[in-house]
Amino acid sequence: MGIGVTFQKETLDLSQALDVYQRALGNPQPTRIAFLQVLVEMGYCSGETIRSVLSESWVLSKKKELLLNSDYHYGLPIARPSKIIGLGRNYIAHAKELHHEIPKEPLFFSKAPSALIPHGADIVIPKWLNGRIDHEAELALVIGKEGKNIPEEDALSYIAGYTILNDITARTMQKEDIDNHKPWFRSKSLDTFCPMGPFLVPADEVKDPNNLEIRLTVNGTIRQQSNTSAMIFSVPAIVSHLSTYMTLKPGDVIATGTPEGVSPVRNGDIIEITITGLGKLRNRVVKET
Repeated sequence: MGIGVTFQKETLDLSQALDVYQRALGNPQPTRIAFLQVLVEMGYCSGETIRSVLSESWVLSKKKELLLNSDYHYGLPIARPSKIIGLGRNYIAHAKELHHEIPKEPLFFSKAPSALIPHGADIVIPKWLNGRIDHEAELALVIGKEGKNIPEEDALSYIAGYTILNDITARTMQKEDIDNHKPWFRSKSLDTFCPMGPFLVPADEVKDPNNLEIRLTVNGTIRQQSNTSAMIFSVPAIVSHLSTYMTLKPGDVIATGTPEGVSPVRNGDIIEITITGLGKLRNRVVKET
């Protein structure tokens, strides 16, 4: 397993390139970096760093060896975050479609990391689960360095990169729990209910996370379409506010909320989410038999 990267319209093995790069710098025992989370934790997840590595003359001389063939598969951008934090009702139209009040401050909840699946994997609905299950297209950010009480003006510097997340929600279960004054956790955390990917785009490659087009289709039909500029709380405000209550760690995932248009998914549905510059996250819904 290694880290793939698209560079100058080619897909290269970044893990191997980093190995070559470290040897070129005279390191006889280079650090093996096979996972994006390690890249993030080491502070190497930036477009500037990756371009520097792949443009080094010794790395360029071995470019043919670094090319990935077409049979690679996608893994999770971040496989073991210490926490996944979601933001509820961060688009006015979405809050209204669910008949909820507009929040006066960020409304947070958590999803279990065990719910994560990568691009191309199936969203599996357990055979015992009945009721409505919804898709929720979201911009997600990955924290790049530890932070507590982060000032809003510094918040973007704590972000390693951005990706796409589908906050699959067992809506009927969620409503029952809310009506019974219980937390939302189980309705958000079923296995496979957190597709994420396909890429982790370094933060310095995203000019403005608060101005990205976001769109979700089910079987080719548009269900959700908006722009992150419509968020009630901006990306810096979210990071700053959340860090007031808990220390953010490298690899932590924060989902920034979903726009209007959430709707039920069914067995066999193909869900595709695109966000400007972040690629397309595609997953199939499968009902367990």
